[in-house]
Order: sequence, then C-alpha cells, then structure tokens
Amino acid sequence: MLFLVDVTFNFSTLGDKAQELVKAEWKVEEELLDKRQFVGIWRKANGMGTMFILDVPNHEALGNQVRAMPLYPFFTGVAITPLIGHPNFPQFARGASFHEKPDSKPKPDSILHMVDVRIEYARAGDKLPDLVQAEWRASENMLAKGQLVGIWRRSNALGTIVLWNLPDGDAVSAQLRALPLYPCFTDINVIPLAPHPNFPQFARPAETHEKPA
Repeated sequence: MLFLVDVTFNFSTLGDKAQELVKAEWKVEEELLDKRQFVGIWRKANGMGTMFILDVPNHEALGNQVRAMPLYPFFTGVAITPLIGHPNFPQFARGASFHEKPDSKPKPDSILHMVDVRIEYARAGDKLPDLVQAEWRASENMLAKGQLVGIWRRSNALGTIVLWNLPDGDAVSAQLRALPLYPCFTDINVIPLAPHPNFPQFARPAETHEKPA
C-alpha cells in the first residue's frame, strides 16, 4: 500500500543533536530504500518538515515505521494520505531500486510543487472518458518537457496528487487552468518542495513514459 506522509517539524528544535539525528534519519531511510519501500522524499521549501511516500503492507506497518523514525519525537504534525498508482504512469508507484548519492551527480536545480487536487468526476457527465484521456495526454506532454516528477491517485478515487517541476506559482496556476478536468476540480492545495539533500534522484523529472502493461 502506498502512503503519502506529510511531516511537520522545525529543524531548529533539534539543538546540539541535530547532525546526529539527521544522519540517523537518513540511515533509516536508506534501509527503507534497500527494502524497496521508499518511493520518494522531499523537503518542504519553508524548512518546516518533509513529505515522503512509502510502500508498506498496511496502516499498522505505516504507524510502526513512522514512530520508529529517529526524528519522531520532534514531529509536530503528521498527515497521511493513502495513494494508489496512476493507471497511465505505473513507474511512480514502485519503490526506488537504487540510492543515488548526493555527490554522484550535480544536485538537481528543481523548483518542485506538490499539487493535491480534489476532483468531482460526476461534473464531467458523459464527457468523462474523453476528458480523462485528454488529462493523461496533458501529463504525457509535461513529462516530455521535463516537468512531471510524479503522479499518483488518491485511493478514495476523489482526486490526484502530482509533483511538478515548474518555475513558480504563476506557472503552476496556468498549468492547472489548462488541464482538461479543471472544471471538475473542487479543491487545490499546492505545497512548494525542495530536493532532499540525501536523495536527489527523487527531484528529477521522469525521463521516460513507462506505459501500463
């Protein structure tokens, strides 16, 4: 099961143990990656936490893992969103198979935006199948331009979460309004993110479109 975990904490509260705790946190995350349970991680651009996606068996396993994180005592908020893979972009639903160390390649110069869109599909009526296909083509075009970093569905079928590499908030707004399903959106939440210093690969736009089997 995929879960988006939105963690809020203030690095300044870590005190003298900051470096030790952060290194311990990274070690645990590397272990999750080795087990193919780590799908992605990003820093919040405001410096107040991280967002990451885990692939674990169930809610109990997720809760145990979150509580086992070295920084857990400093978390001031944890929000969980169950996800499923997007039917047209299955590659974003699998755990990473390698750890690209920060010094192996230049850090990505990415401006990331996590866009959480709630959708009332009934508004589309009979046009829904055509609009969904058009929506997929729009994401494929963004992938071809190096703008699509990830895309997932909410498991309750009430929306989509995307990760875009766009220059600023105005570009995000323009892209949202250009989407075929935009008239069906009921709520939009945009969270600016930054690459994680220990996992730069998760900030790079996808290079290929792995079609569903």
